Amino acid sequence: MKIRWKIFFLMWSMVMMIIGGFAITNNIYLEKFYLTTKKDRLVQVGRLISDPNYVIDFRNLEVQNNAEITIKKTDQIERYFYRKLLTQKEIQEIKRYLSNGVPIFKIINYDDYRGKVLVLFMEYKSDRYLEIITPLSLIQEGLEVSVQYHLQIIILSFIIGSSMAFIFSKAMVAPILELKEITKKISKLDFSRKFEDVRKDEIGELGETINLMGETLKKNIDEINKANLKLMEDIEKEKKIDKLRKEFVACVSHELKTPIAIIQGYAQGLSENVATEEDKNFYCDVIIEESYKMDSLVRELLLISQIEAGYFKMQMEEVNLYENIKDFIDKYSSKTKHIRYVGSKDIKVICDEKYIDRVLENLISNAMKYSTDNEDIEIEVLEKEDKCRVIVKNRSDHLEEKDLETIWNPFVRLDSAIGKDGHGLGLAIVAGILDNHKNSYGVYISENNWVNFWFELNLI
Repeated sequence: MKIRWKIFFLMWSMVMMIIGGFAITNNIYLEKFYLTTKKDRLVQVGRLISDPNYVIDFRNLEVQNNAEITIKKTDQIERYFYRKLLTQKEIQEIKRYLSNGVPIFKIINYDDYRGKVLVLFMEYKSDRYLEIITPLSLIQEGLEVSVQYHLQIIILSFIIGSSMAFIFSKAMVAPILELKEITKKISKLDFSRKFEDVRKDEIGELGETINLMGETLKKNIDEINKANLKLMEDIEKEKKIDKLRKEFVACVSHELKTPIAIIQGYAQGLSENVATEEDKNFYCDVIIEESYKMDSLVRELLLISQIEAGYFKMQMEEVNLYENIKDFIDKYSSKTKHIRYVGSKDIKVICDEKYIDRVLENLISNAMKYSTDNEDIEIEVLEKEDKCRVIVKNRSDHLEEKDLETIWNPFVRLDSAIGKDGHGLGLAIVAGILDNHKNSYGVYISENNWVNFWFELNLI
């Protein structure tokens, strides 16, 4: 059975118990109570009459109390026996009470209009007694009216009580049903619904607790989802790193294989004296050149491994960036290809000068290497708030938007780089250095196929 109907039947049962108790009391004790009250009233009237200090108005007393008052001689009590209204035993009992000065009541059934009456026998003087008669018919009539009135009260109480029990049970259960719906939604991880009923009782406290529980669960689930998402990203990243590591090993092996083979070949030629004196010098030059290439590759590999392993350490200092840029402009500018500079000549930044020089050198050398038709190179420096942005621009007809997604990965060499010096590590080193500086970088292609490599540094 639902709690609403349990509450209803509980309250309805309480109402019925109260009504039943009232009805039983009315039927059993009302008549006794009425008679007791009437007797007490008649005794008070008798004592009032017996009081010598009181001026008696019998007529007024009879009207007020609906009674017949008479004073009789004591021997007149025997008439009730002769008229067969009382027994001899009852007569003797009355006399004994009168002699002791104690009032006594008897119910007598007259054959005349008076019918059944209640009679008070009370001592008045030594040879007289007071007799007060009141008809029981009037008492019965009053009782019947009272019973009918109380019956109507009972019916009305039943209707009102049942209605109030129904309404109250509904009002009590409504917030509980709402809490039930809220908890159902919470069980389905839907935290949109809240308990908004403003109450100061235990249900209100329960609603606030459920709201708090929902908010806490939502917060914890969001954190778990974020953690799971981060874990998935880390797993994907680990897979990519593992894939890159395998590709890295394969690329390193390939890059080292060629110079090693060349060095081995020329060294073997020298050891077997198959070359002339002129050729020996050429062989030695080739071996030295290839060893330099290997040395450069190994150094770049060590730098990449330090960056990826987290052992990359920097010495941050104040640097005038223009002076470093000017050094590279002087180094790489030639008669056929000029480097233009746009920006301030006083740019104070905080960085590791050695590694930022490496970034500038890699970007400028790439721009010189891959620019089309000997177009000039442009370096632009923009200052905004606490950052400066360095943009190295060159025109290239070979770079496409799809190439920009992988251009920062190690050993990535585009079709336009075939036949040119390099190992595909330059931009990977740039990315690692700028990541450790905790600064942004990127590349985009603008109008007329101008490739724009950019990075940011913190201004002093």
